[in-house]
Amino acid sequence: MYSRSIPVRPALLLIVSATFVLGLATTVSGQHPAIYLLDKDGEFINPIEGENQDRPFSTEQTCGMCHEYDEITTGYHFQMGWDEISDDFGTDEGRPWNLSSGFMGKWYPYAFRQLARKHNETPDEIDLTVYDFVGFSSTGGDQPPCGACHPGGGGLQFDRDGNRYDEELADNPELRESLDGDYYQSRWDKSGVVEADCFVCHFRGYNFEERIAQLEMGNYQWAVVAATGIGQVEGAVVNDEEPEVVYNRRFFNDDGTISLDMSWPPPAENCVNCHGRSDIKKRGFTWADVFNPDVHNQQGISCAACHPASLDHQIAKGDANVSTVADHLDNTMKGCRECHETGYLGASVPHHVKVRPSHLERISCEGCHIPTLQRTAALGCDATTGELVFTTNPPGDGEFGDHALWMPVYERRDRDIIYPLNSVITNWWGNLDEDGIIYPLFLREHEAGWRLFSDQVTDDNGDGEPEVNRDEEILAGLEAFGETLAGNGRFATIHPVYVKGGVARHLGENRTVAILEYDVTDLSYVNFSINHNVAPARMALGASGCLDCHGADAHFFKGKRTTDLCDADGAPVQRSIGRWYGCNPVAFTINSFHQTILSPVVSIGIILVVFLITLHYHSYGPKRVTFVPYSGEVRRFTLVERGVHLFRLISFVILGVTGLILAFNLHNWQELLFSSPQQMLLIHIGAGVVFIVTTAVGIVVWFKDAIFASYDKDWMRIIGGYLGHKGEVPAGRFNAGQKAFYWYTTLFGMLMAITGIQLIFKTAFPLSVTCVMSTIHNFFGFILIAGVLSHAYLGTIANPGTWRVLVDGYVTREWAEHHHPIWYKQLRASQPKVDSGEESEKK
Repeated sequence: MYSRSIPVRPALLLIVSATFVLGLATTVSGQHPAIYLLDKDGEFINPIEGENQDRPFSTEQTCGMCHEYDEITTGYHFQMGWDEISDDFGTDEGRPWNLSSGFMGKWYPYAFRQLARKHNETPDEIDLTVYDFVGFSSTGGDQPPCGACHPGGGGLQFDRDGNRYDEELADNPELRESLDGDYYQSRWDKSGVVEADCFVCHFRGYNFEERIAQLEMGNYQWAVVAATGIGQVEGAVVNDEEPEVVYNRRFFNDDGTISLDMSWPPPAENCVNCHGRSDIKKRGFTWADVFNPDVHNQQGISCAACHPASLDHQIAKGDANVSTVADHLDNTMKGCRECHETGYLGASVPHHVKVRPSHLERISCEGCHIPTLQRTAALGCDATTGELVFTTNPPGDGEFGDHALWMPVYERRDRDIIYPLNSVITNWWGNLDEDGIIYPLFLREHEAGWRLFSDQVTDDNGDGEPEVNRDEEILAGLEAFGETLAGNGRFATIHPVYVKGGVARHLGENRTVAILEYDVTDLSYVNFSINHNVAPARMALGASGCLDCHGADAHFFKGKRTTDLCDADGAPVQRSIGRWYGCNPVAFTINSFHQTILSPVVSIGIILVVFLITLHYHSYGPKRVTFVPYSGEVRRFTLVERGVHLFRLISFVILGVTGLILAFNLHNWQELLFSSPQQMLLIHIGAGVVFIVTTAVGIVVWFKDAIFASYDKDWMRIIGGYLGHKGEVPAGRFNAGQKAFYWYTTLFGMLMAITGIQLIFKTAFPLSVTCVMSTIHNFFGFILIAGVLSHAYLGTIANPGTWRVLVDGYVTREWAEHHHPIWYKQLRASQPKVDSGEESEKK
């Protein structure tokens, strides 16, 4: 006889040692120590000697010999909300059909089936029992039952009172005829339960399709046998047969033990059995796909590397839209920044020199690094006919998973950050009950109503499926459901409603279709997060420059988001993506004009100004009026004026340099001059504050001198003598050109200050305001730079030495009389002592 006992201490040592060794590897596959298979009663199964060889083995008994089965099955993959399910879970939030936060109890339009309450008063209240959830919950087409992707344990093994279904029903067969949502019309005593299937995750080569087939035959407890290939299953509970197992004896050792090729952590292909099947529709996700690649997959990173778990099997997770199960575990995995900002496990550390710091703060990593998906996903889901009919994204005749190219839509989420997502639109019928809540109808209720008015519905868009989109069709549907719902025990009031395109329609007065004032937004659109299929940096948005997003036709703003699958004519209703995060199309057009046309043209304009300055210098040369620094003769500027001008000049130079780098994204200059984009931005803001203060002081100090006088017309007529005029040029303390420059810089300086302050605090404003303000800021910044260049030329090269007046504030009498004769005369008239001294000196 073979021994059935395993020494405890050596076995424990083996497990601990193996756990340590495996923990050092990414994914380890190897022979599991030889074990005996046990059935649900703990009896040994030995096909070699024919002992219990026709029984399915139990994972709870077999794997539970060494592993903490009860602890493992507390993991949210096994519970999916079952550990918090209750009949009144969603009552307070106005969603009484929600019984938990997970897929076992939560309803949302994309999945549609509603799990029954534990306690019901009429069969009309029961859509989906737990028994049907496991193997008979398909919504049509190639949809597998819900139990296919549920690994077992939790709600697939124990009822809401903690009893094992098969045992409880065997002891109390009358439960089958009760209105208990766990047992109504069930056959748990024949099918058995679905225990936690360790193999669905840890067994390479697990046949997931065979698992689905067994569940759909009602062979719940036999599914693990067939899916692992350890044995074959003959017979189907659904056909009133008792399945039998034929074990494959070549897997077994002579003593009846079996050695299995187990993997820890789970290999990615096992994760994809579930997540690939469902997520291809939700978000176009695939793994190890040449047409839909992911840089992490290409680097050999497995799912478990980013989503690790401890022995309790609480797998680390992010915070995806729609998913609300185990919210306390949200963001327990390392995110993009946590790996790539620290170089965790050799992750590359990008510098993002081409990207504005504000973009890094307001746009998620995924927003730029997942610019496209290349497998067909879902765009819409219509329950009208009683079977879920999907519209593909991109629209067409392709099947889910076909090679196709589409781009995400975008929306603000956590901390107002923009994320990519796939928005799936749903159309369905409901009933407005007396409590003021619209209850989604069951699929069987959809089907009953559809039969009454389907002959009045046409296919207006030619996609091969009829769509309820015209008022006369909606009216026919509302009347049909009013008839089929009459006497329905789950409603106190019959008031049919059609939810489509984010709007609820009902029967108004005089037999017309009217809009119901009811917010159905979160019941009309299912926004699935997009986190995988990450493109390499060279393919990310922004890699080719700002126009990747800000171009006139760039998808990030100008792409279309479908808000209704079809209007009255059968055409889709769409809105620009930019609207969803606050950018009005007009504002974006202005910003795009700035990016695509204005910046290049203005940059040419600045070059033209430099050219004209050079041309003027070579044509007329500098003025040759002697300027003697430190003459001490005539004070031109006070210390305050010189200080204001100096600090204003320095701040403007800094603003000009950093502003041009920002405006044209000159990242090479940025790297040369600054340690980081953030440092450059802070310096730009600091210089802006100094510029605003000095501009304000300058406005006050020079206001009186900048008022135009009648003689300024003569200065303007001869353009200040800069084009060759040889006579006297009239000018007060400031000539007409300087006065014009004062008002020029005052006006544009104020505009720069207002728009600059708004941009500093732009997160407090709508995006449309920021788009317009940034355009104004950059445009007038260019104009101001051009004007200052001209002013600098006239104050330096065109008049050699003149700039020195800004150092000590004094000029010679000759210089003052030549450049500002009217001012000098006024000065002489007001200071007779100076004139007397001058006469004495002349004598």
